[in-house]
Amino acid sequence: MTKTMSMVLPPQTIGIMGGGQLGRMLAISARQMGYKVIILEPKADCPAKDFANKHIIANYDDKNALDLLGLEADIITTEFENVPAQSMKYLSQFKPVYPRHNALLISQNRLKEKQFFNQVGIHTTEYYEIRYTTDIELVNVSIYPAILKTTTLGYDGKGQIPVNNKEELIVAFNTLRQTECILEKKLKISKEVSVIVARNMKESCTYDIVENIHKNGILDISIAPARINENLKNELQDWAIAIVNQLDYIGVLAIEFFITPENKIIANEMAPRPHNSGHHTIDACITSQFEQQIRSICNLKLGNSALHSQAIMLNLLSDIYKSPSNMLYPAWDKVLAKYDNVKLHLYDKHLSTALLGRKMGHLTFIGKDIDTLLKQAEEVKLSFYK
Repeated sequence: MTKTMSMVLPPQTIGIMGGGQLGRMLAISARQMGYKVIILEPKADCPAKDFANKHIIANYDDKNALDLLGLEADIITTEFENVPAQSMKYLSQFKPVYPRHNALLISQNRLKEKQFFNQVGIHTTEYYEIRYTTDIELVNVSIYPAILKTTTLGYDGKGQIPVNNKEELIVAFNTLRQTECILEKKLKISKEVSVIVARNMKESCTYDIVENIHKNGILDISIAPARINENLKNELQDWAIAIVNQLDYIGVLAIEFFITPENKIIANEMAPRPHNSGHHTIDACITSQFEQQIRSICNLKLGNSALHSQAIMLNLLSDIYKSPSNMLYPAWDKVLAKYDNVKLHLYDKHLSTALLGRKMGHLTFIGKDIDTLLKQAEEVKLSFYK
């Protein structure tokens, strides 16, 4: 474990790099606990703005802004994985910064991420590094069908092109402007799951495994707990603890895994922050992932991560506002006037700038029976899109 650090206690100030919806929910938790919050975010009208005591409007690599954040915050974290790692390293000269920049450098690069998983001993899909057109000549045909992905900056299906042969790979590499890529073999999978794990300087803990269902590369529904056997649950949680220990990681980390039809675990990717698939923890767990992020970076005792209810999380994308029947506002009355076990979370994003597929909020269905909750979620989806 890392050397001992004193606790950061309310009303000290937590600095957050980023002001998106995750920063908003993180700031809400911090303010509820009595902390002050300062965010650095280039967009003046960002989701986190209303819950920050101070908003530094500047780019993430603006030295003057970083100096100000470093001087005014007592501890610093991030709400998104693509924050410049060098900016986080720069900030560490002022105050403790978690996660550390070395963990960001790994998680921000799909190739380094795969290499790290393999070093820890976790299986990944077969892959090739594609940096130059000459690298394509070294690819074994057994990898097809595959997916070509940029090694950096891709999320929610962006920067990814499926390929079935060498000719398509060449076209895809050119489409991605011959940026550094990784070619990954497509897998036959039975489930996609994620593990939310937290670690401070004294202890670590995991949340129940979450089962994820994606649509068009974007998370649609999360099911907690995942519908998998106990052996798989224990193995996934053990791997999550091994990963944060190997990274000497402080904070909340989300790790996505594939499970094959043969029940083999394959590591996919990780996010050094609270995660979309952990939003159910706000309403269904004793301690939310956002409070846990505060507890872990401030070196408090980690909160109890147990589920007190089963839960379904349904993402609300900007697409629901574009449906002809919804006009400007979706039919919230069909949800809020009908169900007594559904929690609505909106992120205060503006429709005028919302592209299709943008996450605008989420619903959490909580109860005692997953099948009943799934039926409710499907009913609500139909009411939005019909």
